Amino acid sequence: MDFKTWKETMRKSGQTVPKPMELLAGLDEAQFVSHIAAKTAAYSGSALPAKVKSLVAVAVGIALDSPDCIMNNVQAAKAAGATKQEIMETFTVAKFSKGATVHSASMNALEWLSKQS
Repeated sequence: MDFKTWKETMRKSGQTVPKPMELLAGLDEAQFVSHIAAKTAAYSGSALPAKVKSLVAVAVGIALDSPDCIMNNVQAAKAAGATKQEIMETFTVAKFSKGATVHSASMNALEWLSKQS
């Protein structure tokens, strides 16, 4: 799918066109097309409903500190039928999950401190 077609599809579904995707398409349409093909493949499975996939993507966007991904995927989740409550619960789970990495990322320092007298 070319950028122009994708952009129109995004707008029709009520989603914002992320600025990074617009810039990427302007600089290298082939990379943009490759990105969209990979996303299409990732979302093509049938084990998870589209709403769940979008909520997972919201959580990952939060964990990766990507405002454009968060906005795009919140809009996609809403379009896929997610409620405000489901989206907010996703934010809560993502916040906890991201915050919990503080402990594992600090493991060496915690081990070192535990050996100090």
